[in-house]
Amino acid sequence: MGNVCGSSGSHHVYSPRSGSGHLTPAYSRSAQSTPVRHSPSPSRASGSGGGERLTSVYQLSSKERKKFLKNHDPMQRFGLNANTSVYRTTHSCYVDEDGMMAGNPDSGALIHMHEELTPNPYAEDIGARPGQASAYLPRRESARNLGVPSLNVMVGSGALGSVKRYAGPDHVTTKMKLGDFLDRGGKVYSDYSAVAGNGETTSALLVTLPEGEKVPVKIV
Repeated sequence: MGNVCGSSGSHHVYSPRSGSGHLTPAYSRSAQSTPVRHSPSPSRASGSGGGERLTSVYQLSSKERKKFLKNHDPMQRFGLNANTSVYRTTHSCYVDEDGMMAGNPDSGALIHMHEELTPNPYAEDIGARPGQASAYLPRRESARNLGVPSLNVMVGSGALGSVKRYAGPDHVTTKMKLGDFLDRGGKVYSDYSAVAGNGETTSALLVTLPEGEKVPVKIV
């Protein structure tokens, strides 16, 4: 059964989040972090720049899609892969007796949905046309609206140090492999609500973990 932490099921990973009163800190083994979600009738919105505004990265041409994902898919942007280690400090009761951890169904993280497009407010200033990657940014979303449990984690050469300082008598720092999430159907997103990541030595991610799934963790 494992240990039980309170009644809410909320997990807290220790990385300060801007504007929050509590502490909280996003490929498959191929070149994409999330499976392609083709729509039989892709939605479009009217654009003000003389063309239809796109809403899905898969509506971009192959060339423009590659450009967009290179800049916004965290797996490509940060050079991550299945062997990449990610770190999280959490209450020890969330690690069961088998050394496994489940996802949090009510994460407060705010993420970039890199497969979904929203207009770049500076598109007109830079002369970007509706069919170009630079005309868009990833749509922002709350992790709790994904409908799947998830874990906030940190990645990068400075990731361990950034979360280790929050360990204590009841809180442990854990190390996990990104591939263990991916093998269980997890998806990776950038967490823009965490202020601890600097995008160079430390980056904040949110990784989904389908309900009923757990990943092995190592306490470090």
